Amino acid sequence: MSESKDKTKSGGFFQRLLDSFIKNSDPELEKKRLMKLIAKELSKTKYKFYKYSTDEVLPAFAKTFFTIYKTVSPGKIYFQANMNPQLYQRMVITTMMTDKHLDLVEQLSEESILSEAKNVSLNQLKIQVKEKCETLFTYFDANMINRIDTMYSQLMLFKSFCEYDYFFMLKKFDSSLRENDFSVTPQFEAITGRYIVDDLQDFLSIAYSIAQYDNWNDLFTLLKKIKDVEPVTKSTWNRLVNRMQDMQHSRVFEMMIQLIQQNPGYVTKPGKGIEHITEKYIDAIRQEAEKTLSRIQIEQKSSKIDSLVNSIFGTTTIVRMKNYTEEQSAVFERRNIGSFSYQQPMNYMKAFLLDYIKKDVRELADLILVRGKWSTSSLSTPMSEAYHQTLELSNKIVEFDETLADGSVINSKLKTLLTRCERDKEAMNIIRTILKDTNSAARDILVSGTQEIITFARNLKTVLEDYAKPHPELVINWKELEHFADYNIKNQAVAIYKKLHLFVTLMQSLLANKEI
Repeated sequence: MSESKDKTKSGGFFQRLLDSFIKNSDPELEKKRLMKLIAKELSKTKYKFYKYSTDEVLPAFAKTFFTIYKTVSPGKIYFQANMNPQLYQRMVITTMMTDKHLDLVEQLSEESILSEAKNVSLNQLKIQVKEKCETLFTYFDANMINRIDTMYSQLMLFKSFCEYDYFFMLKKFDSSLRENDFSVTPQFEAITGRYIVDDLQDFLSIAYSIAQYDNWNDLFTLLKKIKDVEPVTKSTWNRLVNRMQDMQHSRVFEMMIQLIQQNPGYVTKPGKGIEHITEKYIDAIRQEAEKTLSRIQIEQKSSKIDSLVNSIFGTTTIVRMKNYTEEQSAVFERRNIGSFSYQQPMNYMKAFLLDYIKKDVRELADLILVRGKWSTSSLSTPMSEAYHQTLELSNKIVEFDETLADGSVINSKLKTLLTRCERDKEAMNIIRTILKDTNSAARDILVSGTQEIITFARNLKTVLEDYAKPHPELVINWKELEHFADYNIKNQAVAIYKKLHLFVTLMQSLLANKEI
């Protein structure tokens, strides 16, 4: 018995070796062998759709597809409006949401947030929006996200299955067939396989995706909710899905394609998997809310800046710079290279220095620092140095502005590089570096100037406090200064301090979080 087994094993081994030799030595012979095996397997299925010996797709195939065509034709009409996929997505998601959460979505809309901004502060509004987002997003747990994504994927598959061009394929079997006319029984004839193989492959990419789902309840609830009618009854659809699953399991269509194309290695490419729409929807709500809050913040900041500028200068139109300007900045902005980031605050700084520091502030500073008798000279030093540094600032701004004037080295270089930047990436990078350095220099001027004004203002406040004392300790000749001045020293000093404070607030608002 053992000897018999050894002979069997030995025989099996030599047979496999021989088969391997034949396969490797004659691929065409192996291919024919495989095709016969596939044809034999196909013939054993209950679906008599294809005759391998004549390469014919049989009428039974067409009859099956005609039945599917007739069954889903109402679905094609149902989807004829060709709604935007985003509307379908919103429809699927909102169907799964409670009234409470739909109300939260409404409260997080741009219109609602803008309306609420009229009643509460921006900080309060940010807290409210954050809380609402957290409540809403908690609702979308993993289970809910999966249900929604599955329902949308099923909806798109159902739509694709209904809209598949069955008529185009079936007309090849019966040229007299009329589209959407099911009153006459077609007379289908066998046709050569190559005429429908591409159509069949397209169909399988949809049908096999449908076959992966067993539960379609959520989808049919949605379909009825959309138009209060089911394009295909749920029971009919379930039978159709079961049939697709059976056909996939039998591999009847796959074997047909292998035989028609003479390609035993053909495998149906899987269609679309689950389409993930829920997280995109959540992100869209969050992004819209954040964008709206950002817009409110920008508008409020802009309004605050306009109010400060108007309080300081009596107008919002301030133009003092000659070269570091909005117009010159636009040249770079149009090419998306960069900009003069600080042209607006530089205008305000220059105007404030010329129109206020060198007039009203100088008059008071000369009175206190020059004519005032300080108990010790060292006490006046911080105020004096801050004042003179501030006066020098206007010269620095003029010098900075002149570095960009026509004929200057930087201006000439920028003009040359601009002519090349569209075709020369390196030229564009050099321009960006120049702009970055220029903006950095502008920011340094603005920051140092603002700091000097703050230092002067603090010392002015200290002097004011000293003035109010019964026995001043810093300046000991206030009475003499009052006699000399043709204005009320206290009132003038308070007015100047307030103006300096407004200007510092303006500069801090303009410079805060602004990139170079």
